Amino acid sequence: MMALSPDDFALLTRLGSTSPNVRAMAAAARAEWSGLRVTVVDALDVRGETPALVTAAADVFLMASDGHCWSMTADPATAAGLVLAARS
Repeated sequence: MMALSPDDFALLTRLGSTSPNVRAMAAAARAEWSGLRVTVVDALDVRGETPALVTAAADVFLMASDGHCWSMTADPATAAGLVLAARS
């Protein structure tokens, strides 16, 4: 588990506004937070979910894990991963 701080959200916002696309944003996020799993999905995969953050490149969703199962979370303190869905 890796808690995300307000500074981390600010950096995610910058990455999302300066990256040319969702894949570049994911690569930059992986480089910044090596302990955080970052996955890119199609927007249809997260339809009906509320993003924790909306950027120009992607909607950002937080994922929590109990060590076995993954689930969406709104709590940055329990974030173990990011799911990025490209914005069209």
